[in-house]
Amino acid sequence: MKLIASENLEVYGSIKIQQNTAVYFSNVKPANLCDSKSLVFISTAEMLETAVRKKACGFIILEKIYPEVKARLSIDLFIATTPNIHWAMSEVLILFDEIQLKTQKIHPTAVISPSAQIGKNVSISAYAVIEDFAVIEDSVSVGAHTVIEHHAVVKENTNLSAHVFIGSYCQIGRNCQISAQTVIGSDGFGYFTDTQFKHHKIAQIGIVVLEDNVELGAHCAVDRATLTETRIKAGSKLDNFCHIAHNVELGENAIAAAAFKVAGSTKIGKNLMTSGGIDINGHVTVADNVILTARTGITTSIEQPGIYGGFPAVNHKDNLKIMASIPHLPKIKKQIAQIMKHLGLE
Repeated sequence: MKLIASENLEVYGSIKIQQNTAVYFSNVKPANLCDSKSLVFISTAEMLETAVRKKACGFIILEKIYPEVKARLSIDLFIATTPNIHWAMSEVLILFDEIQLKTQKIHPTAVISPSAQIGKNVSISAYAVIEDFAVIEDSVSVGAHTVIEHHAVVKENTNLSAHVFIGSYCQIGRNCQISAQTVIGSDGFGYFTDTQFKHHKIAQIGIVVLEDNVELGAHCAVDRATLTETRIKAGSKLDNFCHIAHNVELGENAIAAAAFKVAGSTKIGKNLMTSGGIDINGHVTVADNVILTARTGITTSIEQPGIYGGFPAVNHKDNLKIMASIPHLPKIKKQIAQIMKHLGLE
């Protein structure tokens, strides 16, 4: 159990201390599950009533409701406010994260080439493999059974979970998070098909580059380029089961839910935001500041920022009208058939 002193919360820009009572928290829990050692995030008066009844010892309260509820709080509590609960969570919860806690050591079963460069404070877990001339910078964590092939580079403060594969010459930036079973540098899907319909492999000799602060969920695959590079730019976050094909460029600060798939040589601008189940065709471009609703299919380039949906993708408002019309199609078909029969046009 980690004990976090209330004084450790003073440094965060997301919260403003209203009552800095010295307490220790052992957990962060929702109001209905909290106990006397809990820190609780509060967004409604009802949540506060529940947490006070369960004797929680600290609260981070939504700023706009604080004037309404502060009279109900006693002087022996830690109290802070925030303009945005999710912002506060993004800063505070890391203090309580025991899942990512690892000791800085190299397991005796890890296989590390003598030519590999290993930085300071690196953790390498059981049966990991670090091949020739790979570079592992300071404070990197390498999970069990992870493979980092020759000449690959993993920059400082990056965390690789168990069973991650980093292909040769690929580059992983600083402060990245790569979840289990993800493959970076898988072979690009490139073939020449002859007149006899036989498929001839085109060697994929490029690399993958992940810039700083990129996060990939479990079971993702990022293909190496044919000649140059596949690149995911800084700050992008992909959910589980995403696929980025060869030669794709994904812009800064993309955030994509599960089953986001991009075909080869597509260029996507910054600040992409998607729901789940998105498919983007190859050799197209997507503008900056595009939002894609669930199960959108992109078949041609999107040149303007905005919200898009449907397959093929159209403006979101038009897609809503299309979706609303679909249940009426059987009735409309029947009515058209009656009109055609009446006009003798069958």
